[in-house]
Amino acid sequence: MTRRSLLAFSVLLSAAALAMPAKPAQAWGPYGHAIVADIAQSRLTPEAASAVTQLLALEHHQTLDQVASWPDTIGHVPADKGGLPQTLPWHYVDTDAAFPTYEKARDCGNDICVTEKLPEMEKILADPKATPEARLAALKWVVHLVGDLHQPLHAAERDHDKGGNMVKVSYFGQDRNGHENLHSLWDEGIMDHERHLVVGPHYTIDFAKAHEEADRLNAQITPGQAAYWSAALSGDTMHDHVVAWTDESHGLARSIAYGALPAGKERKDMGEAYTAIAFPVIETRLQQAGVRLADVLNVALSTPVTAPATP
Repeated sequence: MTRRSLLAFSVLLSAAALAMPAKPAQAWGPYGHAIVADIAQSRLTPEAASAVTQLLALEHHQTLDQVASWPDTIGHVPADKGGLPQTLPWHYVDTDAAFPTYEKARDCGNDICVTEKLPEMEKILADPKATPEARLAALKWVVHLVGDLHQPLHAAERDHDKGGNMVKVSYFGQDRNGHENLHSLWDEGIMDHERHLVVGPHYTIDFAKAHEEADRLNAQITPGQAAYWSAALSGDTMHDHVVAWTDESHGLARSIAYGALPAGKERKDMGEAYTAIAFPVIETRLQQAGVRLADVLNVALSTPVTAPATP
């Protein structure tokens, strides 16, 4: 983006922040995104942590979890009220489960999908010529999209089911939990059930509880796992890594999210059996997303955040 387009981008996003809907788009639920953000923030370098603090202060925030679900909100705000409904396709890529891996020409030829938008936002975040406001907007997107990309059903669909949104299920009693499709189970239903997480009115959460869950998962990550998941990330290899993360999620969707799904009438009473297979995958993906988000931010924010010089 040019500096002019960066400024316009940041102004538009700031305007969108004024309107907040009650129900954001489907992605990891707000607890999942907060957990990813908390794990990442604990792993930032001093330089990156300082840059994050400066950027968040522009909107009087202190921690990444406070902005982690913001991109979900603006997509459902009408454009005439400052929203960005055109960004909804940024959160996922619909690679058909019939194919083993992501292919850009087939799956995202217009560059409007999570696999292509995440590297684009990282470049803005890393750009020392971008305004602090533009870098803040990009920071929010990077935090969110790294999380989204690690949800398996954000990288797959089967029979045009929109990432499982069209697959009707019942989970420990449909009426009680309100999770009526496969996608919503992976977004939040399974995790909220297993960890007793409660989302309040207007999609609010207990940030202390989210931080507690993040600490628990973070403590389980070994140095070897963190090093393996990072795999020498750099600005030059960012897109390749994002494609690899896409393929991981796609493979898990094929083998677990869809592969372990009961057939027919059994979907009307899903519970312990499916949870036993899916929940460990969900927790690992949250851990991986947190570690990798920290790596992305450490790379992108090695450049100090300062106002660009006047031409």
